[in-house]
Amino acid sequence: MATLAHTDLVAGGSRPERWLAFLHGLLGRGANWRSFARRWVDTHPTWGAMLVDLRLHGESPQGFPAPHSVAAAASDVLRLTEGGAPGPVTALVGHSLGGKVVLAALALLGTMPERFENRTAFTTRVEQAGQPRSISQWLAMNLVVDPPGGFRLRVDLAGMGALFRSVLAEDDWDVVEATRPPERLTFVVGGASNVVDPETRARLARLAPAVELEVVPGAGHWLQVDAPDATFAAVERALR
Repeated sequence: MATLAHTDLVAGGSRPERWLAFLHGLLGRGANWRSFARRWVDTHPTWGAMLVDLRLHGESPQGFPAPHSVAAAASDVLRLTEGGAPGPVTALVGHSLGGKVVLAALALLGTMPERFENRTAFTTRVEQAGQPRSISQWLAMNLVVDPPGGFRLRVDLAGMGALFRSVLAEDDWDVVEATRPPERLTFVVGGASNVVDPETRARLARLAPAVELEVVPGAGHWLQVDAPDATFAAVERALR
């Protein structure tokens, strides 16, 4: 069985007592969390951080069997935390694995050529298609060197499409509503994000105290980018 790729971070000279796994969104990679995770281990040296590349993403191998679904991706992570982690993983921090931007991104990537002379050629093409620079640079993280020169996209579009359809089809409310102390789930939501609607936020709020809801004022869907300090503080409170 294929194993997820991951990068491990620790504070200089420390030997972590426990580990925190960071999980990225669709079309991302573990490195999306690098700055946040580096700050985390430097601030909390008893923790180590694992930056995980989910199936079909980053440096993880292509050998994960279909169907590509949220449940399958979760099983991959559990296998990693139970047998492939450098220490006991006691918490998970994840972002998105959805969002309407993914629909446009998948459609756009399906029209792109297979090879690019350089990264600039790729980002220029994405921006000419109407996407902002932040999205073009995010998607460019999926480029890999294509010998003898140039770059190609390391994206399984069919697999990504299946994974995203699974995101839309599965809401996991049964898991959320079954959470009981000492287990705890914390949802940190950008105040300006439209991904988590008011009805969903109210439903989460009714599940306290086992389920906590924190809203970061003014932040959008990419709240760790829009409001890094407030998001960092929210994660600290969740893992207190």
